[in-house]
Amino acid sequence: MGTKKLELRPVSEMSTSKDSDTNYTAANVKAPRMAGLLLRCFTWMMESDIFGLIFRLKLKKDNLITKVFQQTEYHEPPMFQPHFPIEEVEESGVIQLEQNRSPPDHVARALECLYPLPSRNAIGDRNRHPFLHWKIRDYAEAFVSGRITPYLVAERFLSAVEDSCNRSPNMCFFIAYNEEDILRQASESTARHAKGKPLSVLDGVPIAVKDEIDCFPYLTTGGTKWMQKVRKVKDDAACIKRLRACGALLVGKTNMHELGQGTTGINPHYGAVRNPYDKDRCAGGSSGGSAAAVAAGLCPAALGVDGGGSVRMPAALCGVVGLKGTYGRVSSAGVLPLNWTLGSVGILAASVEDTLIMYTAIQGHLAQDWIASFPPAANLPILKDFEDGDLSKSKIISSIKIAKYSKWFDDSDKSVRTTCYSALNVLQQEYGVKVLEVTIPELEEMRLAHFITIGSEISASIGIDYDRMGIHDSGADIRVCFALYGSFSTRELLSAQRMRFRQMHYHMEIFKTADLIVTPTTAATAPVCSADGLKYGELNYVYAKLMQYQIAGNFLGLPAISVPIGYDENGLPVGLQLIGRPWSEATLLHLASAIELLMAPNCTKPPEVVYDLLI
Repeated sequence: MGTKKLELRPVSEMSTSKDSDTNYTAANVKAPRMAGLLLRCFTWMMESDIFGLIFRLKLKKDNLITKVFQQTEYHEPPMFQPHFPIEEVEESGVIQLEQNRSPPDHVARALECLYPLPSRNAIGDRNRHPFLHWKIRDYAEAFVSGRITPYLVAERFLSAVEDSCNRSPNMCFFIAYNEEDILRQASESTARHAKGKPLSVLDGVPIAVKDEIDCFPYLTTGGTKWMQKVRKVKDDAACIKRLRACGALLVGKTNMHELGQGTTGINPHYGAVRNPYDKDRCAGGSSGGSAAAVAAGLCPAALGVDGGGSVRMPAALCGVVGLKGTYGRVSSAGVLPLNWTLGSVGILAASVEDTLIMYTAIQGHLAQDWIASFPPAANLPILKDFEDGDLSKSKIISSIKIAKYSKWFDDSDKSVRTTCYSALNVLQQEYGVKVLEVTIPELEEMRLAHFITIGSEISASIGIDYDRMGIHDSGADIRVCFALYGSFSTRELLSAQRMRFRQMHYHMEIFKTADLIVTPTTAATAPVCSADGLKYGELNYVYAKLMQYQIAGNFLGLPAISVPIGYDENGLPVGLQLIGRPWSEATLLHLASAIELLMAPNCTKPPEVVYDLLI
């Protein structure tokens, strides 16, 4: 007899209401933690013809991949990349960017949205506040006033990075930084400021770049020791060209989890990225270097790439803001093609204001981008109408409807859950924001579908070069991943895309009555960097808790932002995530600004490792 056929109900018969009969299934990854010699032995077995086949079949069966994607019948067609309904994006309190203008023109429009920068005396502000990150406009004001130059900031940056590398343990923020190139850029910016002709508010401001994005003359390693041997960098990525047009001081390539395939930021080749709030803990992955560099004050903003929460997750763990736009909003030209339909260039910044400025600078697609849904003109939230940044009178905020799936929301560590509910309660008390209870069916199935998709895409994209050049130069955790990725069948991949269709339907149904969905950003705070995982990497699927709320932003291409809202009992940062309708970045930024202002008194703890480039 054959295997019993399983069948999913058609999406038309499924409900996303709070009274849905759908059961919530918590993530339950069945695989042992491995590191050191045990992991190396398991890697050898996974890559062997006989043992590997046995282990791969068992892993897929135990983790429901076989049941859900081999033995289950779907009624829906596959959706091979995020594809959104063609409809007008309606957002209140916004201005719309003209698509044919230059990046500096766009950034100037963003400045029109902001309330006037308060008069700040650097030393006095430090005395009044326990901790304060400098903003992009603080750098610009210091340059314009002549209090400091971009060249001096660059020198201080280089000194700070050297100090971070000489600490015990090494903080490992960067894979590469070129002192000569940084000082050349800074000298040119200083000359422009001396003439009173900065290119934009970003001119001379240090910005870091994840080592998954082309930034000439740097190599792009993707956190590996071999990628630069098979792929040469001949030009800047599209997002880097836009930042250069604004005069940004690009200060190097930040460390990352190898090939973006992990949640900790532990890289056996370039070191584990340490969390500035506790150097014994991880910064998160895979854009951990960018998040940690911002949290440590080395730059007010940095670029990352988000294929599975890789911007939002480290943002939450390091206490900074992390934004990924709608799939296709920012061009991926010049980014390592690790996951075509899941990844987006994202922003990590010390404030929502700086996130807005960076988003405005880099947004925009190219005609040659391989996307199914081309973005409409971007909207920017008008924040200047709030007197001195006071959002308490905002009718825009009070009109926003927030969806929450409580069973999912509550499936997090107690300290995370308590902190997130506190932020939600303050938001409701201050603005009367309406929170709607909903159900999101098949969340665990979506997580598995994303795993199949990201594994299949990276295997198809770089698998030949990996087999030829990379396998023996890769960390053991990456080798195990690739051994499993190569086992996914056509049926499993296509079933995963049919699950994408189902999930897009569920989320679009929710967005008929709500503007966004709220969750914790991660279900736990930053984990400890395990000593036995530093040399060869680590397999610990308990870290799936860090990805628990991330998947819809990537699998469905929805915009999402993480905002810091406080700390757990160990003083580690906690983030709140907002997931928006397609192309609704302005709404996310609007509400994120309100949350940031309300929770500011709870976010004043200085990192353990922090630098000040303006004093």
